[in-house]
Amino acid sequence: MRTSLLLSLMLCLIVSPITILRAAPETEPSLPLPHDDVLIAPAGLSFASDDTSVPRLPSQYLAGNVAVRLVLPESTGALDPSTEDWTPELISQVTNQARAALEWWRERLPAARLEFDLVVQVAPTKYEPIRYGLAQEGLWIGDVLGELGYDSANYFEQAYMAAFDLRDQRGADWATTIFIVNSDRDDGYFADGRFAYAYLNGPFSVITSDGGPYGTRWLAAVIAHEFAHLFGALDQYSAAGIRCDQRSGYLYTPTTNSMFNNCGSNEPSIMRELIASFMNGAVDASARAQLGYRDSDGNGIIDVLDTTPAITVTASLQATGARPVVELTARDIPYPSPVQPDASINPITAIEYRVNGSVWQLATPVDGAFDSIREVAQIELPLYDGEYTVEFRALNLIGHMSSLITQTFTVSQLGPAPAYEVPEPARLAGNALTLHLVAPATTRAVEVSFQRDFARAVRMPYSPALGVPLPEVAELTLLVDQIASLSLYVRFIDHNGLPSLAYMVPVELPQPEQWLVMVPLVAR
Repeated sequence: MRTSLLLSLMLCLIVSPITILRAAPETEPSLPLPHDDVLIAPAGLSFASDDTSVPRLPSQYLAGNVAVRLVLPESTGALDPSTEDWTPELISQVTNQARAALEWWRERLPAARLEFDLVVQVAPTKYEPIRYGLAQEGLWIGDVLGELGYDSANYFEQAYMAAFDLRDQRGADWATTIFIVNSDRDDGYFADGRFAYAYLNGPFSVITSDGGPYGTRWLAAVIAHEFAHLFGALDQYSAAGIRCDQRSGYLYTPTTNSMFNNCGSNEPSIMRELIASFMNGAVDASARAQLGYRDSDGNGIIDVLDTTPAITVTASLQATGARPVVELTARDIPYPSPVQPDASINPITAIEYRVNGSVWQLATPVDGAFDSIREVAQIELPLYDGEYTVEFRALNLIGHMSSLITQTFTVSQLGPAPAYEVPEPARLAGNALTLHLVAPATTRAVEVSFQRDFARAVRMPYSPALGVPLPEVAELTLLVDQIASLSLYVRFIDHNGLPSLAYMVPVELPQPEQWLVMVPLVAR
């Protein structure tokens, strides 16, 4: 079922128009490549970025955690005759091919810290999608996404809604949708002769289950090729007519490996030939750059992940006889894009402060977890009478630190700072830790935790020699090679209920002959 179709590509803000020109003869692969398979979603869609304070598209660059929705439309016969049916065998076959394609990309981009989360859904539709072409895709795609719970009169809006919802549900950095249309009883082509296409930077791609001329054997190669379009990479075979200076992707880089108009580069690549490149793991430098995989400064961190956080400090008006209260806001600053909304996927991992150059203290975020690119912490600084210099900083996932912010605080009418000390390591003996502490006799309590944020802390009355019971052995999931670096966090609570700064205390392990008896219990 093949008919000709004339497609006018819509102008997009992300890339300049893709112009199809007549090229000089080139040596082409023996199998035809997907024809006009790079499409542009309508420009100016208000729903193309999420509604958070930091605008972000669903698939800007290929790095981090990516949730992929694999949708298998199943015709019900309500409108069109149902000529195709998804069997368990076909579902398994297509799912395995999709997994192979995603794993192929993970192996190709080792510095992108890629992790894929594949969600497979068979969704009913009153249409038989293989009977239609690109011009009618909105009929069945809108119907399918409506059945999945995404309602709108615009099927692109439905697709973006589905992507953002999947991203949020799975806790991913990015999300996209791949529609695999059953063509098992057909010839592997849509009505207009296409068999695979994708929208540049999303929100979805469409592929027949036979992959057109590639058949089910090489469906993974077809999926891998189209998947690259979803994250910004352009075609490079000469028939695509992509000029060498045609730019795309988050980094807006040129297609210098295109076979069209003699670019000068001739690297094997999945973007110019599918089967051999897929078998040999070939992706050229320009395609990688369009996906966001470029390390400009050679430090081993690709540009889109090579980010640094910033922090702001707001101090509340301090009352006499009260401790200073500050609000700390940390945000990771994205690597800038020339054409897309700037986006970082490096969450803030710590907001810290230190007093008079002492040990860094952790400030707990108000939402309880460091898991986003913007975090806010509100803390009461554990200070007593005197003048203090306090430094603040933030760190992100790759360990990059913000510039320090330094402020001076003066405290009065709280009394002098108590003389607290933890003079020696904690000692592990059986199922208890022994701590020796120095503090005024009026000290009310001591809090002990294995975590810097004092989660699940044990609170006990103060004693110079303190025995801290450990959790049940079954709950100790520490591996043997981790125990050597075990540390404990301790803070004192004075007679007025005010906490001290935290002390990090190393744990002294038993002698080897004693430890050998404990290893099977602790490590199981």
